[in-house]
Amino acid sequence: MPIYKSLNRTNQHSKMTLDQKLLKEIDKDLTTELRARQDYIMEKLRVRLNQDRYSFQRFNGLFGGKNNTYVDSVRTQFTDFNDFYSQWLKGVTDHYEERYYNGKAVNNHNAVLLKDAEIEKYVRIFLERNFYRNLKERTRSKPDERLWTIWFGYNLVFGLLIAPRYIQGVWNNDKSEIRRVNYKYWTLGHVISEGFVDNNTDSTFKIRNLREFEAVYISILKQLSNSQYEKEIYDRYIQYLKDSTNYLEEPLLIPELRYNGLDKKHKYRVDFTVLNAHTMDYVGFEISPASSHMSVLKLKEKQKAVNEELSIKWGKEMDKRNDYFKDFGITIITFTDESLMDIDNCWLQIENILKRRANEKTSVRAELARIASI
Repeated sequence: MPIYKSLNRTNQHSKMTLDQKLLKEIDKDLTTELRARQDYIMEKLRVRLNQDRYSFQRFNGLFGGKNNTYVDSVRTQFTDFNDFYSQWLKGVTDHYEERYYNGKAVNNHNAVLLKDAEIEKYVRIFLERNFYRNLKERTRSKPDERLWTIWFGYNLVFGLLIAPRYIQGVWNNDKSEIRRVNYKYWTLGHVISEGFVDNNTDSTFKIRNLREFEAVYISILKQLSNSQYEKEIYDRYIQYLKDSTNYLEEPLLIPELRYNGLDKKHKYRVDFTVLNAHTMDYVGFEISPASSHMSVLKLKEKQKAVNEELSIKWGKEMDKRNDYFKDFGITIITFTDESLMDIDNCWLQIENILKRRANEKTSVRAELARIASI
């Protein structure tokens, strides 16, 4: 079982079922919110649009049927709901402006209706429910829910969850809060908002700022490593954060990402991993000098035995790469003995993944400001 299995220690093989249950609960909550406001909002729209009656079906056609008018929801892959909604709002306003400047009627355009804060809130909840109902289609090919829970570390194991909660001895994600978090997943902002999870305790390990993160990263995680190369990467990462103009947006450089989560039977770990939520680039880095990862015992014995042992070790390395990519979309880059002779260049390759950002996007706040100015 992969990383996320730890959501339920009593049923380790039901993660995809659990994810479906989680999404179903989110859908139920959003539906409850919609129904609580439905009659009021439909009446408000009836009066605003001067109609004899106004049904939810008409509302669905007015707003829900415009996804491919306002945004390319088929070909675009969104990082989260806010990404979708900001682009949807931009499409609404762009469509309004195009009609306005071409002298076409805009009095009852959706952009005008959205100037009403109560209608906008209802539309937002409605579109959010639709987004989660089509999560896999709207997000990247490896949807975020596959990595809603990650565990990392060697000997000392920490977890990073989205909206963590501890119920009946089990750490899991608070489904009512997952959709409300205001940080990018797997960033320093995520770490500082939620803290690390220690599965042996019922409270999170809080980290309030960069100074406290440095203390944990250098004084605890770095000290657990026996590799001088890894220690140099730890140091460079902290300096990278200190040099950043917005360290909260920087991806966490995850040490020893565990394939089997909390499973005591160790299968794989990756020395360092970047899960870049800005671009959905998932890249692992192996600090793998041949002396430790591909060494051959009793090298001077018969050549046949040497070749067989090398073949076994190489096969295990390939299985590891294939499994991480197949299950999580994580590509693994290996720094060999030769490449480690230039540790600065190795770090530059890691830094390149950390620095990647998506093309400039709009925001919900910016687009609501445009609508307010209509």
